[in-house]
Amino acid sequence: RRGTIFRNAHAHAVVTLPSHTSILTGLFPYQHGIHDNAGFILPETTPTLATVLSRHGFSTAAFVSAFTLDQRFGLGTGFSRYDDEYQGAPGAAYAVPERPGNVTIAKALTWWNEHTGDRRFLWVHLFEPHYPYHPDPALAKRYADAPYYGEAATADQMLAPLLALADSDPRLLLIFTSDHGEGLGEHGELTHGIFAYEGTLRVPLFFYGSGVARRDDATTPARHVDILPSALDLLGLPPEPNLAGRSLFGSDADAGAKASYFEALSPYFNRGWAPLRGVLSEGMKAIELPIPELYDLRDDEREARNVADSKQAVYDALIATLPSPALDNVDRRKVDRDVLENLRSLGYMAGSTTAEPRAWGSDADPKRLIRYDRMLERALSFYRSGRPTQAIAELKKLLAEQPAMAVAYGHLAFMYTDIGQPGAAVKILERARASGIENEGLCRKLALALLATGKVQQAAKALAHHSDSRDPETQSALGRIASMQGDHRSARNHFNRALTIDPTFPAAKMDIGILLLTEGQVTDAQRYLEQAVEKDPALAEAWNALGVIHAKAGNFDRAIEAWRQAVRADPRLADALFNLALASARNG
Repeated sequence: RRGTIFRNAHAHAVVTLPSHTSILTGLFPYQHGIHDNAGFILPETTPTLATVLSRHGFSTAAFVSAFTLDQRFGLGTGFSRYDDEYQGAPGAAYAVPERPGNVTIAKALTWWNEHTGDRRFLWVHLFEPHYPYHPDPALAKRYADAPYYGEAATADQMLAPLLALADSDPRLLLIFTSDHGEGLGEHGELTHGIFAYEGTLRVPLFFYGSGVARRDDATTPARHVDILPSALDLLGLPPEPNLAGRSLFGSDADAGAKASYFEALSPYFNRGWAPLRGVLSEGMKAIELPIPELYDLRDDEREARNVADSKQAVYDALIATLPSPALDNVDRRKVDRDVLENLRSLGYMAGSTTAEPRAWGSDADPKRLIRYDRMLERALSFYRSGRPTQAIAELKKLLAEQPAMAVAYGHLAFMYTDIGQPGAAVKILERARASGIENEGLCRKLALALLATGKVQQAAKALAHHSDSRDPETQSALGRIASMQGDHRSARNHFNRALTIDPTFPAAKMDIGILLLTEGQVTDAQRYLEQAVEKDPALAEAWNALGVIHAKAGNFDRAIEAWRQAVRADPRLADALFNLALASARNG
């Protein structure tokens, strides 16, 4: 009511990482190079809003709530503090690696107050509302039939103390937006990431505070790439060169560039479906797919009438403005095991391969294939509700119809591993390789499954070509293999390299701690293990090793508590169960 609301605002992508990258860099996805939630890393040379403000003397901090914005993906550039200490490493089936928004906000406010007197830039990310929806218990009953809105109301409540800052300092500038929307069944899409219809592409956007007049604007096109230049303009700072956007508050805001590029490429990278790109200009929205789509949003906001055939010239003119895709040449970092499992737990069914470049027919159009997305979601729902047999059967049925769908192989291998059948996971991953799906992510997943079956040499062979990987999970996997081979020096080098690549990676600290324990360096081992569980209490193996250390010291009460923590984190961890049984018997 007191700021400027842009009601015609759009994102450029419909998944978290590429969308936030556009917000922070002022660049379209084809310019910053981030096209999906996994497999891409923003180069340190790409400046962000934090980079720019740091140059102008601002203290900068980011507090994010979910794995999709982990520091390893490159958004930490320019931030003096980047807090991504969510919890929930793989262990329990599809445990969500996130933290509640109110926890994130409390930490952010602490930082804000500690830097009173500084010029401050604070970015706060809430994961709510997001699938799977779990509203605050006080709101769950009211929104029993609409849990998505219950989580939105939960987020509203959480934001109250943060938004209250807007009244605490007349110099403060507050910007609010969302990375994407939610399909909620429109056009057959339950959540987001497949299509780029208005339900997921149109976003809220408002500015409040210093230099912002009261204005409710339903006509001016606003885009995520406009946020960075608008912030600099309102702060009285010089514009940055080579940005895709323009200030929404400049004298030429209404006359500036109004076309907006958008894409939804997760299905291309993870399912082998046709790539989706498009452009929105002056109310006309063109979507480039094997079955072309054109909508006049001025009288068809719900995109119910595809007019591509009747307005072919308009469609062709808009599509002609799209940049050359060259998607087969995209430098996509291969995706690691933990990345995939974390993204799955968030509802992102990320795979780890790209489709071979080819001419796309209508059979590859996502509109024709959306039912397979529903099959994937059914499989996940079965698994989350404790029905792995039905989940596995659903995925097998899916692969029978879509044998090149990398994401389905990944889900199936994860499920087999999680229920204690690594041998079955090995067979599935070898089948994926036989189908032509082979990359670092799959090799790592296969190596770890082989390691779990005791086939150490085969595991080493599976990862032999990736010893120089820049991926921390690959280095961690290589370290585990080397440790099992008895090469502790090589193992330590791999674990240390993982920490060099990603200093916030607690699993590497756990790996080093366990290695030190096997070498008898108990004091150093305990230090690393305690650091690991402090960062992520879901690391069951770290708790198990700490229990061993306490037991060796004769402190069986602490040992039992550590092993109980291990079992809470992973009820299938046999070593912890065995140790807990022995210690409990010893204590009567």
